Amino acid sequence: MKKKILCLLISLLCVLPLLAGCGGGDDDDAESGGTTKPLTLNLYGITGDSTTEEAILAVQDAMNAFTEGKYNTHIVLHLYPEAEYDKVMDEKLAEVKKRSEEEAANKKKPGGGASATTEAQTGEAVETYVENGVSKAIYPDEKDSQLDIFMVRGAANLNRYYQAEYLSSLDDALKDRAQILKKYLAPQTLMMGILGGKWNLETTTVTGTTYAIPNNIVCGEYTYLLVNKELAAKYYYSADDVKTLKTLANFLDDVAKNDTDYIPLYNMPVLNVEYVTDEPSLCGIVVNQATNMLARASLRTHLLADTSNFVDYYQQVYNYRKANYITEGDYYSLPEGENGEEPKIAAAFLKGNAALPAEYEDDYYVITYAKPHATASDRPGTMFCVSAYTMDMKRSMEIITALQTDTEFHNIFQYGVEGVNFEIDPYTGLVNILNDSYSMDYRDTGNLFRLTPSSSMDPAMLKLAENDWELGKKQNADTTYSPYALFDFRYITEENYKTDSLLYKAAVEAAKEEGTYDEETFTFEYPYKYTEEIMQDVIETSKKYFDLLNEFEEYEDEQGLMTLADYARQLRRQFEEEECYKQLTDGKNLDSPYAQYMAWYEACAPTA
Repeated sequence: MKKKILCLLISLLCVLPLLAGCGGGDDDDAESGGTTKPLTLNLYGITGDSTTEEAILAVQDAMNAFTEGKYNTHIVLHLYPEAEYDKVMDEKLAEVKKRSEEEAANKKKPGGGASATTEAQTGEAVETYVENGVSKAIYPDEKDSQLDIFMVRGAANLNRYYQAEYLSSLDDALKDRAQILKKYLAPQTLMMGILGGKWNLETTTVTGTTYAIPNNIVCGEYTYLLVNKELAAKYYYSADDVKTLKTLANFLDDVAKNDTDYIPLYNMPVLNVEYVTDEPSLCGIVVNQATNMLARASLRTHLLADTSNFVDYYQQVYNYRKANYITEGDYYSLPEGENGEEPKIAAAFLKGNAALPAEYEDDYYVITYAKPHATASDRPGTMFCVSAYTMDMKRSMEIITALQTDTEFHNIFQYGVEGVNFEIDPYTGLVNILNDSYSMDYRDTGNLFRLTPSSSMDPAMLKLAENDWELGKKQNADTTYSPYALFDFRYITEENYKTDSLLYKAAVEAAKEEGTYDEETFTFEYPYKYTEEIMQDVIETSKKYFDLLNEFEEYEDEQGLMTLADYARQLRRQFEEEECYKQLTDGKNLDSPYAQYMAWYEACAPTA
């Protein structure tokens, strides 16, 4: 009996150092889902051009000091400059897919062995080494056929990788330890990583499969209307009396008649517009607080057709200009007065973040005229995905979760090695960057609100960061999201129409049904303009109409006064006859932007 107890004690003494070296223990095991075996994962991301290989290796070591102790996971860091990144990922994903398929084929052959992925996860023996009397795990080497965590930029790439079946579903992990992400990321942020789902328009939720965890950042900017408190009191106006363009006009009229030494209106009012095109055009929608990523925004509804918003806005701007109320200037600050005096301004439109009101509220009513808007290019932004060829999806999600929830780990990935690349100021609590040998964009590294702010951030961002990012979180809560944020146009080109065009695929199917299809001899002349040409034509044509609106002068004729709003209605009919608009909104062309959008929207949120 004594012999058995002695053997048991010896066994325990041998095992305990190994558990300590793995950062284990009951709490850690429960936290990481009971995963105790050493595992190596890789992480791909974008870095600045100044980043050195030596710095990447040093940051990798710093990250591993965290992940090996907490998750028993070793990370191999692969960072590339922005100009190279997408090409690198395309090639790597194609390579690991090919290797995975080859391994699967070999496994089916008589005597075929386990794949590299399976072998790494199921090996019985855990190799160790002793350092300072402590037994530590030896982590397996990174495999050529391995791709675990990688950053994806924008809806176009996310959809492309999804269609190629490069992505792992993350839903199982989100039901497990990673469900803590729901505490740190807003529902509308997590929603942007969901694909292949259906929408509930009443509850503005999406049920589908989660393939990405978007990085949480601050988007957009407010448009504020500043109204001079002293003048408002003089003419008996409250903030509520002047918060729209029409009601503001009454106040400006009083000022212009009696206080000629004041600038009536500094900057013309602005209108939040979400364009279908990359540059401003008439094809888009006016954004308001009801706009969200699940809203239907038919591409046939152009701005000239939006009488209640766009046309009325142009009419009010015309009225202000005609009365000489508007003085153009800087949208981000009021002008300085002469001889150090405060500028004499009755009202102004300024853009800025959630910190701006505190700067002006002593002297002005600061009215939120338009809340921030995240455009289609802003969102989904950058996201972390786990590839379909990962060593372990749940343990990959542990790393992604840490970047979104743990300040220490996020600081390392963002700033580098403390004492080498950065230091934390003991007085301000801010990060001071020591050099540029390691450089990362904060939008690419995780949750901004779990990052220690840096003294190199602009003053406006530092205001948002105060009190644990209090104002930054408020701004995110106020932000509207583009109804095109989750939609990705198929840009049909001369080079890709044989693979991407629905028209081409339909022609092939028709030829097959007729029995006339031959892959080598089949020809198809594309009957429409390619997508980029359509979009560019819309932009150029729209410029002519914007010029006509801006140059218009009201006039009297036998039918009465021709207002700008009347003129805009005439232009609407002309614009709808433009060839570029017809091609963009052609429902018969399965490849047209309109047809693409409607097919996508109806698949996600079928109409009753």
